[in-house]
Amino acid sequence: MEDRLALCVDIGTTNLKAGVVDKDGNVLSLSRSEIPLERDNDGKAEHNPEVLFAAFVKAVKEASKGFEGKISLIIPSSYMFGLIPVDANLNPLMGIMTLLDLRAKETYEDLLSTIDVNEAYKRTGFAPTFHAPLFKIYWLKQMRRDVFDRAKYFLSSKDYIISRLLNKPYTEPSISSATGLMNINTLKWDSYSLNALGIDESRLPEIVPSDEILAELPQKSKELLGLKGDVKLLPGVYDGGAVGIGIGAFEEGVGAINIGTTGMFRVAYPEAILDKKDSMRLQTYYLSSGKWFVGAAINNAGIILRWLRDNIFNISYDELTNEALNVDTSNLFFLPYITGERDKEIGNIASGVYFGLKNNHNKGHMIKAGMEGVAYSLRMLYEAVKDNNVEVKEIRAGGGGTNSDLWMDIFSSVLGLPIKVSNVEEPELLGSALLGFYSLGIYKDLDEATKKMVKIKNVYVPQDEKIRQYDKGFQFFKLMTKDLKNLFEVHSKL
Repeated sequence: MEDRLALCVDIGTTNLKAGVVDKDGNVLSLSRSEIPLERDNDGKAEHNPEVLFAAFVKAVKEASKGFEGKISLIIPSSYMFGLIPVDANLNPLMGIMTLLDLRAKETYEDLLSTIDVNEAYKRTGFAPTFHAPLFKIYWLKQMRRDVFDRAKYFLSSKDYIISRLLNKPYTEPSISSATGLMNINTLKWDSYSLNALGIDESRLPEIVPSDEILAELPQKSKELLGLKGDVKLLPGVYDGGAVGIGIGAFEEGVGAINIGTTGMFRVAYPEAILDKKDSMRLQTYYLSSGKWFVGAAINNAGIILRWLRDNIFNISYDELTNEALNVDTSNLFFLPYITGERDKEIGNIASGVYFGLKNNHNKGHMIKAGMEGVAYSLRMLYEAVKDNNVEVKEIRAGGGGTNSDLWMDIFSSVLGLPIKVSNVEEPELLGSALLGFYSLGIYKDLDEATKKMVKIKNVYVPQDEKIRQYDKGFQFFKLMTKDLKNLFEVHSKL
């Protein structure tokens, strides 16, 4: 038991990462494979399923080198909102529509007009967004009818990987609770949503617990991955859930933020909480072990700095931060909606906006305003959590954004809470491993596993003066978002 290791794999939109983790939370090896996105001018953003699986195999082989006989579990995590239709033999019928795919916008309003949105929210806990598989499947039905009719199953990216390993499709509640298709009261597929699509649950994978060992890896799959001995598969959770667990946010009263390509603000809670307001600001996902991840997510987080780096200034991330260090942006604001947003009020029509630009502003001002815009967006999620009587005492942070001390200071001051960053480069891998060692019985519960495996590296404490300054800025940011809604609508029709 002492030698047992977990092999954890995270499927991202641009990179696939695999690492071997021990029961003390040490990442013993790490491998990354780039996953190219196939795009066109119509909003397509797909992963080639064969390329994705080849990247999965490559990363697993590289990460497990030298540990082949000591790995007890393989645990995947992946991004939400992926969709791939497969035939009865589990062969892909097209590419995997990723969370960045925009084509479902075309038919989004059509489906919305046929369903009772409030009823769907009460049943599925999911505020409608065109990114969700519910709307992607509808788009296939309307625009790619041949694929829709031939599809035996509609799978997520992680479901697809599991189907390749076990030769049978499975999913788990954290991924399925973001589809718009799962009933949060039963953790089963929801009849109302299925009826809206004209399908039944036989066309979706079986939902199994995320924290219970699913199956032994078949010999053929072990040989393909270069693994030996008794290796079992744990379904795991979605990437944001794995990050939340890996940074220690499973504890009561601890909020989790993740600053990757996208961002989130969530709190592990013993019950599913729906927004008491009609605006449906909370997207309640199942997490694991009887807890829900109450909160919401934003489309635009780290992607803002990547856009500024690659499309605008052509400088490194470190140079971006250095430019922004000592500038005053109290009169400059940025709405970071460059890929639309999940907010149902402005969602698919929103776009990025700089407001207050003057001739004295330079690249540093624009960069810092971009960072602050993401922080303000996350605060909108935090306000929704607080409005629904969920208490947060501190925040744990994960994702690439934690590499910037400046950005973490901004988040802490905008949110008005201390932020703790764990001493691990890839918290999503640690979170999956934490689930894994709990499932093996090495730890009696996830709280014990968290105390043993999660180690804090940095703590960011907000300053009163900055809290007051950013509170004023946040009020204006909210007003700007609200007042620009009409212009977004007009602009979207140009």
